[in-house]
Amino acid sequence: MKKNNQQYGFSLVEAIIYLAIVGILLTAVVTFHLTLGGTADKLTGNVLASRNRRVALGGINYLIKNSDGLLKDVDGDCSNFGNTPPSLALYFSDDTYLPGTCVENGGGVRISVTDKQISLACYPNMSGNGYYQNCDTSVYPVANVYYLSSPDVVVLNNSLSFATSTATSTANIFSAVTTNLSVGTNSANQIRLSATSTATSTTIVRNEQASGLVAWYKFDDASGLAAADSVGGYDLTCTGSPTAQSTALVGGSSYSFDFNSAESDYCYINNPDIFNFSNAFTITAWINRDYTSDVQSAIINKFDWTAAKGYNFYIYGSAGKAYFRLGDSSTQTDIISQDSIFANATVYHIALVYDLDNDKVSLYAYDKVAGTTSTTTASSIPTLVNWNHTDYPRIGPNFDGQIDELKIYNRALSDEEIWALQSQGA
Repeated sequence: MKKNNQQYGFSLVEAIIYLAIVGILLTAVVTFHLTLGGTADKLTGNVLASRNRRVALGGINYLIKNSDGLLKDVDGDCSNFGNTPPSLALYFSDDTYLPGTCVENGGGVRISVTDKQISLACYPNMSGNGYYQNCDTSVYPVANVYYLSSPDVVVLNNSLSFATSTATSTANIFSAVTTNLSVGTNSANQIRLSATSTATSTTIVRNEQASGLVAWYKFDDASGLAAADSVGGYDLTCTGSPTAQSTALVGGSSYSFDFNSAESDYCYINNPDIFNFSNAFTITAWINRDYTSDVQSAIINKFDWTAAKGYNFYIYGSAGKAYFRLGDSSTQTDIISQDSIFANATVYHIALVYDLDNDKVSLYAYDKVAGTTSTTTASSIPTLVNWNHTDYPRIGPNFDGQIDELKIYNRALSDEEIWALQSQGA
């Protein structure tokens, strides 16, 4: 009878093959579960990043729309788009559109990146928008801080950017702010589990006009031979011997120019078209006048008597009368004549607003020492016809005394904007 030699169990080769098959199956199952888990985590990350991006960008747009304009001081916009991270500074007159307690009776907010979150920092109780030192965080320190994104996501310093623009270069077009925002999730070094959400949005700023500032002479030049324009590059050449005085007339200024009529001092520029105004313009300056004779002590002169064209803003005589003279090509007209405003050796802020569209000319004078103001208006305004000639406009001809912070705008500034400029000397 034959023996049955059949072996029970696995040979070594069979065991190896079996283990290999089982290993492949287990690896496939684990990989399948990891893939499903990674996909879920990726989806969760995408949802989290997208939700935070929508909320943060929506909050930024909401703040821009409901603000009372870009936060400014007398030197201009308080925003800093060039910083890393950048900041967008907005002004609010109260807390109506803001979370909790923020600006209280009026102040600024800054939108930026803090600790990898979109932050809203509050700077309360400013006197008004455009006022002196609004941008100085040591004068107006931060109070409460709110966040527009959660700590579960990451916003890097370079993941936020702002830009402003207008539809055209005219003064009556409102400004718009474009925001670029990228929000990401923490990846824990697992690239496939990270997620980002990026979007761009443009929002018009309510009540925010372009500044209209076409020239700004700070007279901070150490020499009186020339005066740099810090806005448009329309630098002045000076004749005679105006001297740079290290005693400025207001805070934030380093020098002023001292003009002497006996030396035929004045500064000029060769008739750039930007000074040929039509329906509206504004001229503002700080002055400290020394009366010497009954002459037209011009702050800015671009007028010709014979042609009856152009404009001249000056102070006349020992009584300190202020005049605005303009020509309509047929006759010259003194729109404003006000007695006994300007005393000798006294610092004033003076402003002239020509607003043909509203048939109005306004003269503002602010006595820095006394802190008092004077405003005069006139109507029935002739239409200005510009006078074109080389070496004009002229700054300071026949003027005795100091001129500082001369600003020229191609639009009519509001009362509030004039008061804000005066705050530099308050």
